[in-house]
Amino acid sequence: MANFSAPAITRDQLVLFAERLDEIIPADHSVRVVDEILRGLNWSQWEQLYNRRIGQPAIHPRVVASAILYGILCRIRSSRSLEEALIVRSDFRWLVEGRTIDHTTLSEFRRKNSAALKDLFVQIALVARDIGHLPLATLGFDGTRMRANNRKTGTRTPEELRAAKQQLEAKFKELEAQAEAADGSDDERLGDQSGHEINEELSDVSRRRKRVAAALAELERLESDGEKVPARLPITDPQSRVTPNKEGGFAPNYTPYATVDVDSGIVVSTGVISNTDEDKHMLTSARDVKESFGLDEVPSEMLADGMMSTGDNLAMCEEAGIDLYSPIKLGNSPDNPALRDDPSVPVTEEDLDRLPTTTTKKKDGTKSTKFNKDSFVYDEQSNLYRCPAGKSLPYWNKTSQVENGRQRVKYRYKASVDDCAGCPLAARCLSGTAKSRQISHEQHEAKRIAHAKKMSGDTAKEKYSRRRHPGERPFAMIKSHFGARQFLTRGLDHVRDEWCWLCSAFNLHRLLRLIASNPDPPSLRHRAS
Repeated sequence: MANFSAPAITRDQLVLFAERLDEIIPADHSVRVVDEILRGLNWSQWEQLYNRRIGQPAIHPRVVASAILYGILCRIRSSRSLEEALIVRSDFRWLVEGRTIDHTTLSEFRRKNSAALKDLFVQIALVARDIGHLPLATLGFDGTRMRANNRKTGTRTPEELRAAKQQLEAKFKELEAQAEAADGSDDERLGDQSGHEINEELSDVSRRRKRVAAALAELERLESDGEKVPARLPITDPQSRVTPNKEGGFAPNYTPYATVDVDSGIVVSTGVISNTDEDKHMLTSARDVKESFGLDEVPSEMLADGMMSTGDNLAMCEEAGIDLYSPIKLGNSPDNPALRDDPSVPVTEEDLDRLPTTTTKKKDGTKSTKFNKDSFVYDEQSNLYRCPAGKSLPYWNKTSQVENGRQRVKYRYKASVDDCAGCPLAARCLSGTAKSRQISHEQHEAKRIAHAKKMSGDTAKEKYSRRRHPGERPFAMIKSHFGARQFLTRGLDHVRDEWCWLCSAFNLHRLLRLIASNPDPPSLRHRAS
């Protein structure tokens, strides 16, 4: 029989000379770098939140924050799993120096103190500047979708919520009366139903009633603020919204977004919204970078995907002095025959079938294909459109309305009835009983056209190509490497804090890479002074 090695020490063996905890962790282990980075930060804002004159001495906030951030790096996010790791994993025990931290302490720590958490996020990012990496000259902005802590089927329409409230109110009163009766009578009078069973059902109904009430409160807030009321509202987390998933289908989601310094890949601003209109927050995020990092002006360049190239964003970027590089589609591809040298000359017969069209389905099931707006050319100098036949559509009127919190002004252009009546292209241009064609655009159309022209150049394409990796990397790392595809907390404020923790952990991960690429980085501990 072959010999097998004996254990170095049995589990019940007394040890005279204990092994040092520091000797367990290799000198080049990443946890040592994480510890050095976090020890070098200034924790005074966190320390002010503690009353250190009464009670037992508290665990320093650096220790708890280190455990949370390092846990995210190791794909350990839940408080109970983190509590277990602090007991059984040597690297976690080394990080907290053998302390025992229960899951309640961990959970409450990360859910509170938003202002101090923002300061921690900024300080971690500033470490990159200390080692020569954070120029803050070019920003990249993007958003994604992440599942809310709410099951897919746990949604209701506004009508269903109001009906559920009435049913639960009636059921609650019925069970409350039965519970009072159970307190004053014996089990024989109640038959098979005991007071204990009634109280359990009463608690369940009470819990469901509170959830419905919270959802209805969110519904009332939306109505009072003039915001769009969703078709279905989540019950467990009513501040989330049912939106398309990145992987397909629909579910209650939040929309987290991140602004990165393109040169270093460090996240420099974060945020979470309920809806999918992250384009409205691009400029807010840029101003947040200026304020957080004490800059004189907002960074001069912004790289973002095509969703961000709205007319409002183009106007606000111009006002703020930001050069935006973002794709835009206006139907102005080089092969569009509508873009001819002289728009007053009709499109040639052989090119008519190549003009952009839109097909719509009628109520009777038939389809209708007509020239769309991209078949018309706008002349900014004369403030009119030219149709495929070369006729003019002069300015007619304008309308103004507030939509989703933004003022939208539409300018309308209308062809003369005589021009359309004798036009051989009328059947391919006019819809229904219309006697003349109309075209409209919003107030920033000229800026959109100028932006499309800029983005068609090689310089703009080369600059925009820099966005891809640094702009998408945070979301890929957080979802795939950290395993965070669903939020653990509920409510917009708590979700925002959770996203800030995730982005802070990402910045730590990025810092490890930047430090590894620098053979002789400066000391990281001078920031605490």
